[in-house]
Amino acid sequence: MRIRRRALFAWAAGLIVGCGGDGDDGAVITISTPSGSSLLTTPTVAPTSAPPPEIVTSADSIFQAGASVVSVIGDLSAGTITFLNRTYQLTKGARSYFAVIPADADDPVGTHPMKVDFVLKNGSKGSMPYQLTIRKTTWTVDAITVGPQLAPLLDPKVTASELALLRGVYSRYTPEKLWDGPWVLPVGGDITTRFGEERSYNGAPVSGHHSGTDLGAAAGTPVGATNAGRVAMARQVQLRGNMVIIDHGGGLFSGYAHMSSFAVAEGEMVAQGDPLGFVGSTGLSTGAHLHWEMSAGGVLVDPYRFTDGSNGF
Repeated sequence: MRIRRRALFAWAAGLIVGCGGDGDDGAVITISTPSGSSLLTTPTVAPTSAPPPEIVTSADSIFQAGASVVSVIGDLSAGTITFLNRTYQLTKGARSYFAVIPADADDPVGTHPMKVDFVLKNGSKGSMPYQLTIRKTTWTVDAITVGPQLAPLLDPKVTASELALLRGVYSRYTPEKLWDGPWVLPVGGDITTRFGEERSYNGAPVSGHHSGTDLGAAAGTPVGATNAGRVAMARQVQLRGNMVIIDHGGGLFSGYAHMSSFAVAEGEMVAQGDPLGFVGSTGLSTGAHLHWEMSAGGVLVDPYRFTDGSNGF
């Protein structure tokens, strides 16, 4: 295990995680005190100032549609992380502040700079440079034919309206960590469609990415929460049918769609595995299955990577 800048072996969720990446000895951390003076952490820190924070990541290299938990350990009171022109709030965890940093399905492959801005409890402000690498994911392509009964749901206006609704939910931020421990599959069964698949409906040009992972299961199978949180949405929408969205805190959400009926209501707290509803085929669906989504900071990511270890947590 290698942790950049001699960081402690801990992260925001209070779990031990693996991380990689060599130290960036040339990086300069600047801290501005309330009086306006500044200091550098190399080689020493003024005795009257708090020591600079340390950065720990669950992974320094993630796939497109993957995510990394970035923890900032130190005497913080607040902060943000900026990556690829997107800014994420730091959330207080058990031993540090953290943010789940996503890679969008179409984010450019390569190593990109990341900046951590923080406020210490003594009022000092500072920033630290870091970097994350995005690796290429190869997307599958599928041609799907839907009958006349479902064809109206292919109207771009329907898609746009539903996406606007979901963005409104997924862009919310709860400043506390509600999830804990490893993530689990919401239902048993095989993956029938992977996240990110590019699709052609009824012969139209291939476009977009499938927004979740589809799990095959018999109609009526209970759907369990992949981790603990609060029910942010439980309602019927046009494309995803009966859908539940769980707010796990810190800008992290999971969604469960095409269900036949609900077992929870908006505002309820749920534990991992609690029933949310039952597998069905409502909305734009050609057979019983569960469509399972994850969103980090408003970016849809591959939910299966939360359970297979490829995100490092």
